[in-house]
Amino acid sequence: MAELFSLTGLWYPGQKVTFSRFELNQILSLYGTRVSSGEWRDYALDSTNDTAMFYIFKSSNDKPSFTIAKIAHKGFKRHAKFVVYVDNKTLKRGDTIIEVLQVFDDIDNNKKDKNKKDKKK
Repeated sequence: MAELFSLTGLWYPGQKVTFSRFELNQILSLYGTRVSSGEWRDYALDSTNDTAMFYIFKSSNDKPSFTIAKIAHKGFKRHAKFVVYVDNKTLKRGDTIIEVLQVFDDIDNNKKDKNKKDKKK
């Protein structure tokens, strides 16, 4: 008798990695908040066979300030990892988009703490 197995989540040759609707909503929500505060100005999307990237720019003429990447493991699209980069340095890695976007809250908290220390001096 033939053995059945699921093809759900398998990656097929030529198929590009993309952000899901949920993942893109999470990123765009953060992006919208930062645009309204004047911190970020532009973004770009890119995808390859194994990576989807969301580039964040502080000005339109600059290199990306941050890159949020979804990197697929070979053969399985549902087991992708997420990474936030500044230049070529990794800020945060994680299994979910929510986990890696948390790094932006950490950055804000560090800025606030530094400002408080500077005011005390």
